Amino acid sequence: MTLTSVAPAIKRQPTRAAEIPVLPAVDVNLGAVTFFTPTGHHAYYSPEPGELVAALDRAVRPATWIPEIGTLVVTVAQNGIRAGRRLGFRLSAY
Repeated sequence: MTLTSVAPAIKRQPTRAAEIPVLPAVDVNLGAVTFFTPTGHHAYYSPEPGELVAALDRAVRPATWIPEIGTLVVTVAQNGIRAGRRLGFRLSAY
C-alpha cells in the first residue's frame, strides 16, 4: 500500500463586486435616481422609489452602487445585527 500526499485545498474568500459609495437623489414622482461616480453622472429608474427613500432615511452607512449587477445597496440598522442589514434596489437604465 502506498500513501500519496495531496496538497490541502486553498480556501478563497469570495470576491465582492466593486462597490462605489454614492449619494443618490431620488425623484419619488418619476422614480428617477441620479448620482455621481468617478466615471461621471448616472441616471436610472427605480420601480420602488418610496421604499428607496425610506431606506435612505434610515441608512447607517453611505449607499453604494454595484455597476456589475445594477444595484444600489443601502445599509439600515437592525436589532441583533451589528453591521446592519443591506437592502438592494435594482435600478434600470432609461
